[in-house]
Amino acid sequence: MPVKQQQYQRGVTLIELLVAMTVLIVSLSIMLPSFSSLISGNKLSGQTDEIRTALVYARSEAIRLNQAVVFCHSNNNMTCTVPAASGWEGWIVQTAAVAMAAPTVPALRSGLFPQAPMKVSSDASLAAAGHAVRFTPQGLARMPANNTPLSAQIRFCVAQPQTKPNIRDLQFDSGGRIQVLSSDASGVCT
Repeated sequence: MPVKQQQYQRGVTLIELLVAMTVLIVSLSIMLPSFSSLISGNKLSGQTDEIRTALVYARSEAIRLNQAVVFCHSNNNMTCTVPAASGWEGWIVQTAAVAMAAPTVPALRSGLFPQAPMKVSSDASLAAAGHAVRFTPQGLARMPANNTPLSAQIRFCVAQPQTKPNIRDLQFDSGGRIQVLSSDASGVCT
């Protein structure tokens, strides 16, 4: 007598599929706020690192070219300008003679900042210097209009309470030393 072989059907049932989808949805709803906080934190770190690199570049170009080089706010990627009340829109690195006059050559480097929710602002020292720092051929940070040593800070802030810490302060001193300090203001940017 022939032996019957049992055939098993392979696959998943509708119930198993619904349970798996429910677990996936619950997991995503828990992870999504953390993921957006991670993205905001990475943008904050990325912008801070970009400006730190631009300041180091401006200093090294001043030494290499043996002439003054300026890092400053710019809303047109060509000349130094005063930022709007909402904060910095962009920046340029340019030789001092070109940055403070009508542009005749393109900037050595330039960049733009993303708009909301990030705010980039100058402290009082940098605002008094016209939101610009001039690096001498010796690599020293000075006010653009004179040879007064300049130590200042650029603040990067993300206005989202879930991003912790939401503030990065990029500080530089007149000798060219740069450091980044983090703090948290519970999503408030001033």
